[in-house]
Amino acid sequence: MTGPAGRTAPKGTQTRTAGATPDTIVWAALAVAFATVLGLESVRVFVSDSVFVIDQSRRTALLVLMLGVFASPLLAPLVGMLTGGRLLPIAAGVLVVARALPQFIEWPLARVVLGALGFAAFGWLLIPLLRWRARAGLGIVLGCGLDLAIRTARDTIDLPWLPGIGSHLGTAVLLAGLLATLVFVLADRGPLEPRGALGFLALGPALGLAHLVMANLGFATVRTGGSLTLASLVLLLGLLAGLVLLPLATREWIGWAATTLAGALGLWLSWQEGWLGTIGLLASVASWTVFTSTAAIGGRVLRNPTSTGRAALALALGQIVQVVLLFRYYTTTGDRAALLGLWGILALVVALDWPRTLAPGTVALLPHLAIGVLLPLAGAILWQAVEARGRTIPLATIGNELVVMTYNIQSGYDSQDRWNLEATARAIEAVQPDVVLLQEVSRGWLVTSSADQLTWLARRLGMQASWGPASADGLWGNAILTRGRPLEVGTTRFRTTRNLRRGAIAVRLATPQGSVWVASTHLDDPRSATDVRLVQIEELLAFLQSRRPLVLGGDFNADPGSPEYQRLVEAGLIDAASTIGATGPTSADQRRIDYVFVTEEFQVVAGRIPSVTASDHRPVVVQLVVR
Repeated sequence: MTGPAGRTAPKGTQTRTAGATPDTIVWAALAVAFATVLGLESVRVFVSDSVFVIDQSRRTALLVLMLGVFASPLLAPLVGMLTGGRLLPIAAGVLVVARALPQFIEWPLARVVLGALGFAAFGWLLIPLLRWRARAGLGIVLGCGLDLAIRTARDTIDLPWLPGIGSHLGTAVLLAGLLATLVFVLADRGPLEPRGALGFLALGPALGLAHLVMANLGFATVRTGGSLTLASLVLLLGLLAGLVLLPLATREWIGWAATTLAGALGLWLSWQEGWLGTIGLLASVASWTVFTSTAAIGGRVLRNPTSTGRAALALALGQIVQVVLLFRYYTTTGDRAALLGLWGILALVVALDWPRTLAPGTVALLPHLAIGVLLPLAGAILWQAVEARGRTIPLATIGNELVVMTYNIQSGYDSQDRWNLEATARAIEAVQPDVVLLQEVSRGWLVTSSADQLTWLARRLGMQASWGPASADGLWGNAILTRGRPLEVGTTRFRTTRNLRRGAIAVRLATPQGSVWVASTHLDDPRSATDVRLVQIEELLAFLQSRRPLVLGGDFNADPGSPEYQRLVEAGLIDAASTIGATGPTSADQRRIDYVFVTEEFQVVAGRIPSVTASDHRPVVVQLVVR
């Protein structure tokens, strides 16, 4: 029988779990935590870049690619055999290289390959670590907490996406932390803790839920209806509550039933906003922490420990379940049934080894784990709170002259399919607008980098953000940035749509001449969807009927002279850019489909279409005077 480094385990250690030293368990848990952060970052790079490298309409190709990568734990036995039983150090080396290089490489295809390798190596690393150091699985929860802390401090953006010394240093610390802790793990010669395969089966659904809800800052910000600081605090409290409840919840079957019900009800309630969504988020995160911790620390110690092949198969099956349900979730722009499916599978797997009495060593480790989650995340929250106080935006009155910019930002991807939200910010910054009407904004979708793009842009530009959700989960849609706080905000979702969910947002601003309304929208994009767009326009006009004077901008996916364009003109709206000759193409296929329309209360002074490549669209900028 061999251990994680290919060494032979001491005789009789298969049944002795108490022999493992507390220090060894801590080092192994820390190694798992660092690996989890690097693995989560790698999968976010892989998934988000894949969606843009492969045409989004080719869903079958995307699914096949992701199934192959998520099933990569199946290769672990082969890798171990080819490397002479040194699966752990080889996996660590691949993970370090695959995660370090994206800091310096912008080519999307290369990043897809590196992200895939990093995620695969993450799975290979977990197998030997968790097979022989079962309680080290608590590092999964610690890793999710550390990941949240990093993204909270970076305004929700992962380290691989932003240039600069800060991102490079953060990555270096994570990589060094992984390697250093593994040195201690590999040097240990004490008794090992062999485990079964059930816990590996649960990791896929658990990590899928982390991506969608439990460690999703954008989801938490939208649901709490508050700031990034509040969202991070709610997630922190949920993690700590789960760790506190873990010893109690795992003792009897009533604990499993209560945790299952609380998690399912919490996920259902978390679809709401405000205090109800906050309660649901707290309940679901706490329940997830209990089940993930229970699954990750493994089942009862085995006399005949699970082979690498069985552990790899179980982990791969769990990952396949994860990617199938993630695919279902995003093709429907947010399907609660997929969420509840992940939760149900996690609860079922955990039930197969329940009830459980936690070993004294595991219970003793929980305070250390809670402190490990609390300190970095609380520090990041405090940093955010201090930063937020320095960025207070007053309820300001704009002048009679205002610069309005409409921009489809393609979820932060530039014309070369590289995710670069900093380029988006610079394109806006160069215009110095009073109002920015945004389309295709993501607030936590895994397929678009998992960043809360609206929060990041608002903080980066020093502007007030207003959100107009369009997707079923409320994390994708339209937005408006303003120099001052709006007096009123209204949103709508169109009832008729063909592909993605669509909608509009309108905000009321104060001027010396009285209040005015500005609105952002995005209509269906297939060229053949004229009938759908005409219906959406009627819904849009009804929504904006009483909101005058009005500036309406967005991506209308309709050419000048089209029935859609004519219907807007018939409704009394004026194509502002065309009045001063700014009629160039705005889309990658050289069409003019982005517009700023105004009512007669506005005079158009100037306008232009800046030649920028931060998106597959060019922005439209107009300077207006309130009559």
